[in-house]
Amino acid sequence: MSWDANAAAAWQRHLEQARWFAGKGRSARITALTPLGWYTAAGSWPAIRSELATVSYPDGPDEVYQLLVGYHRPGTLDNHQVVATVELDDLGRVDLCDATDVPDSLSALVAALVADPPAGMRWLDRSAIDPGVPMRRYLGEQSNTTVLLGDSALLKLFRKLEAGVNLDAEVLEKLPGQITPHLFGVLSAAGYDLGMFYERITAVTDGWVFASAAAADEHSFADPARALGEELAVLHDELASAFGTADRSGDELADTMLDRYRSAASAVPELAEYGEAVALVFSSLRGQRLATQRVHGDFHLGQALHRDAAEVGPAWVIIDFEGEPLKSLAERREFDSPVRDVAGALRSLDYARSAAADPSSAFALEWTAEARRAFLDGYHQHRPAQLSILRSYLLDKAIYEVVYEVRNRPSWAHIPLRAVQDELVRAQSGPTIRPKEF
Repeated sequence: MSWDANAAAAWQRHLEQARWFAGKGRSARITALTPLGWYTAAGSWPAIRSELATVSYPDGPDEVYQLLVGYHRPGTLDNHQVVATVELDDLGRVDLCDATDVPDSLSALVAALVADPPAGMRWLDRSAIDPGVPMRRYLGEQSNTTVLLGDSALLKLFRKLEAGVNLDAEVLEKLPGQITPHLFGVLSAAGYDLGMFYERITAVTDGWVFASAAAADEHSFADPARALGEELAVLHDELASAFGTADRSGDELADTMLDRYRSAASAVPELAEYGEAVALVFSSLRGQRLATQRVHGDFHLGQALHRDAAEVGPAWVIIDFEGEPLKSLAERREFDSPVRDVAGALRSLDYARSAAADPSSAFALEWTAEARRAFLDGYHQHRPAQLSILRSYLLDKAIYEVVYEVRNRPSWAHIPLRAVQDELVRAQSGPTIRPKEF
């Protein structure tokens, strides 16, 4: 068996276990492995490079994933770190690993990028990166891989690649960095952005963890939600200033949302029975003109960090501007109504009540209602929104979440499916949503 076949089979097994791999359950198959240039100097160990895995599906287009590969002398890795053992012309017999699992590999990569940057390494502030600090992979769930570089910086490695500029890097470079992290540098090769170095914000709590704990402990989340609404409004102003504004036909948006629903219903049959009711909700968009701009695109509690009360600065830091992972890069870069992000926050607050002892209890329902009212109040203190279109965005977001959860966390799929049903019931029985009605 050839080296390529051995490596492909090994990485195939690795991908199936990776949180960031979007092809689980779709009969994915690695059909090509393309090594890029070495980051580390010839003769040094470990040897580190990125390799592009082309993944093919029987029912859809190919996808490209980045593998950050560390090559080590045989026997120098722990057994659980070894993905495969291969023979290379320039290195001989070596053990290969996912470099993000091995601190020595990470240190070798960062040291090489700082000391002798390849052509695709564009530094904005190289002095912010210290190759000598302890490094480890962040273990939380995410669609990419984040590496902690001591207390002051992060390296985010983009996994599912699309040609062109990565949205997260593009946005962070243009924003003032008051409620978002500072960008330090971007690594690119072969027409792709492969990763970025940026500021690590310390003394913060993940927004999802923070809100879930409040729900579980039966503490009001109104004040943090109000502050988050205010900061999202500030972010929208910053994005409008950096990227401009436009408008869009409501008829066009209704058709787009209907197309997304039909694709979702094809993937998740449980959604198919709601077609008529879904079309009725989206029809409320028709005949309107929507103010549009660049938005976050995948806003939820996990995309915000709550700053400890004793720390100086805004209550929240907003992160991760790559948009919804199931959409194409072109779709994620399109201007949209800021209401999309508002809907994402409201949906996330509904998710958070799942941490309550009884998510369907009167307390849990009121906890969510209070938090959602406060969020909308905070947002509207700074920026008006087109609330007449909010219901459509809430439904569109919930439909997207059903597909995402079925593919990635099937045991959670009932949460957005329940939200789809709830939104359709509200649409049939209630008036247009207003802030105080949540």
